[in-house]
Amino acid sequence: MTDSPPGHPPGTFACRLLRVAAMGVPLSLLWDFSWESTIGVDRVWAAPHVATHVAVGMAVLAAFAVLARRGRGAIGAWVVLWGALAFVTAFLFDRWWQAGYGMGAGIWHPPQLAKAAAFFAIVCGAWWASPSRGAGAVLAMIALVTLASSFANLQHGAAFFQVACGAYPLVLVAAAVAGGGRFAATRAALVCMALHCTAVWLLPLVPGSPEGGPIYNPRTTLLAPPFPPLLVFPALALDWLLRSRGGEWRAAGEAGLAFFVAFTAVQWPFASFLLSPAADGWFFAGGGRHWPFFMPLTAEMRTGFWPGEPFDLKNAALALALSCASARLGLWLGAWIRTLKK
Repeated sequence: MTDSPPGHPPGTFACRLLRVAAMGVPLSLLWDFSWESTIGVDRVWAAPHVATHVAVGMAVLAAFAVLARRGRGAIGAWVVLWGALAFVTAFLFDRWWQAGYGMGAGIWHPPQLAKAAAFFAIVCGAWWASPSRGAGAVLAMIALVTLASSFANLQHGAAFFQVACGAYPLVLVAAAVAGGGRFAATRAALVCMALHCTAVWLLPLVPGSPEGGPIYNPRTTLLAPPFPPLLVFPALALDWLLRSRGGEWRAAGEAGLAFFVAFTAVQWPFASFLLSPAADGWFFAGGGRHWPFFMPLTAEMRTGFWPGEPFDLKNAALALALSCASARLGLWLGAWIRTLKK
């Protein structure tokens, strides 16, 4: 493996390893979600945790290798190392927290928030170390942290669309603006879907059953996570739209509107499909049959949309505003990422 000259883009084994490690982070966390939803007992050295530790360790080694080359990607590599240090700190914090408050301390307690920040630092750092690639892992992390609100039963509510419109356009627009060839945003969306679909398709092949109670949904294999959102369609729209653009605010408005329209148009009917018998199979893991063992649900709740804030005109307008604001931030982020490639 030959060194790149100073200033040469680090399109090397080190950067490829860093991207693989970054993709390993959300993939191992999806495994962890499935493990907790199926088995329940979540020991420190459970297999998904080991996989996460390996992914973080690989990211650290790759980041040091990128820094040793003294080429582009140094900022991203430093962010990765900061994220790894934050992860170790959050891990120790989590051990102390569980010793004091027990295993049932809630989902988003302070150590978990600290871990999430650390994971985002690692995947974002990997993206910035290799600006033409890596955005897919960031999208996968967003889909992961919003997993609890992404069950198909919630995808006709205002909260689902507002969260999606506030988060995804930032990364998709940044990927499209930062470049890396045509259809950069679409490639990022495909990587995100590939990571989540890998978990959906492979994890149910692994044996597993609850080791605690109460058990409302018995299982003999690991639970498939919810099928990922169809980001590839709004990503295609953004790639096409942002090939030529005018003023930043106008571009942000057009990109935000494009994401809102495309995402709503495909995700609304797709949510209905996921709850139908047609989706009850290996590929989509839908049909209202795949649930964590600890969730008590009636028959109507399994295949119906759950009550909540309606996606009416007022809430749709808020989702559109969030999409435009997110797109504006994405334009700024994409322009900054492009400076890392010069």
